Amino acid sequence: MRRLFILFIALFLITGVSFSQKREPGKVKTLVIDPGHGGDKPGALGKHSKEKELTLAIAKKFGKLVQDNYPDVKVIFTRTTDVDVTLSERANIANRAKADLFVSIHCNSHPTTTPTGMETYVMGLSRSRANMEVAKKENADILLEDGYKNNKDYQGFDPNSPESYVMFAMYQNAYIDKSLNFAQYAQEQYKSAIKTVNRGVKQAEFFVIYKTAMPAVLTEVGFISNPAEEAFMMSEEGQATIAVCLLNAFANYKAHEEATAKPVKMQVDLPGYGKNKDTKKAVTDSSANATQKQDDALATAILESKGEEAPKAHVEAPASSRKENLSGTVQINQEEAELQVTVQKDQTIVEGVTFRVQFLTSEKEIPTGAKDFKGVSGYQVYQQDGLYRYTMGNETTIAKAKNIQSELRKKGFQDAFVIAFYNGKRISLQEARELQEQQ
Repeated sequence: MRRLFILFIALFLITGVSFSQKREPGKVKTLVIDPGHGGDKPGALGKHSKEKELTLAIAKKFGKLVQDNYPDVKVIFTRTTDVDVTLSERANIANRAKADLFVSIHCNSHPTTTPTGMETYVMGLSRSRANMEVAKKENADILLEDGYKNNKDYQGFDPNSPESYVMFAMYQNAYIDKSLNFAQYAQEQYKSAIKTVNRGVKQAEFFVIYKTAMPAVLTEVGFISNPAEEAFMMSEEGQATIAVCLLNAFANYKAHEEATAKPVKMQVDLPGYGKNKDTKKAVTDSSANATQKQDDALATAILESKGEEAPKAHVEAPASSRKENLSGTVQINQEEAELQVTVQKDQTIVEGVTFRVQFLTSEKEIPTGAKDFKGVSGYQVYQQDGLYRYTMGNETTIAKAKNIQSELRKKGFQDAFVIAFYNGKRISLQEARELQEQQ
């Protein structure tokens, strides 16, 4: 408790000094861009790249776009070459410049190649173990710094100590609302321009944004551990697309803060930008079913992480009909030598996390009984991005949903894959897993 009290007093003194700095209210005139890692701190490692390389390339493109479109905005980089800058110094650079916004750019990673998507963090106490793990990973650079224990800026902070994170819980971010605004703008841009998982706006205890006395975010622009996303982030087109997303987010944020109109047309002069007009396909691999494959692989990975095995459909020999209760009825009739799948249609919104199996997608609504369904009835349908998506089941576990998936694939829907919902709203499987871990 004595150490915790000392941390609290130190925190009060540090933040008190930081908040006393003056800046012109309502104006966004100084932007600090922070390319994550650098020098002896490579960050996450992909198969063909390092996080420190990708973040620097994207940061430079983002900075160039802001300078091209906003000559009145001063852009400051925490680094412009492959050098080591401590986490405390990154924050100090922004504080000394009296910056109006701090954007730290990073790449996500995972032990498996399955997870994908983009997310943006603001300062706050983690509400899930997954968010905490991301924060620990980014904060771990502190441990690589010489003499970090004697660095007065860290005040004894240990990235692996639960006690240290209590200090973050005491901290009240005076700029949380503005930080959330920019984070939301960034995620909206990612969602509209890049076909990948929108992992949303989250809160976690990142030291680099905790020490900044201004609106600040840390954005994870993709998974370097995912081959498709690594290739996208390594490409000129991918880097340019991400940079443009951040430019538009900045433009929306600046317009909101200053109560002015966003420029009608933004100047974008970057190699590779616009090469593929349909940037929504840029992250995916050559398969038209890449998203289905990623979700399917993630569902299996989640099961394996729990020590479970995806159930496989098993058809017994009796000639008479056999029924199994999945989310309704699966009827197997050997005499017809055909699998009949029927699930009770449920139009009500089921609370909590549920899992369904998406087996059919169409630009137009398919009439009931059409041959496209191959005899399947009792399905559910929802609309997203202008498409009709047909699903089966409403399960509380991925294992049960995988059972339905297996039956549907036997029926001929080889691309059927598991999806997740929360209170009736579609979410990613990763988000579903995090929500279930909180329960």
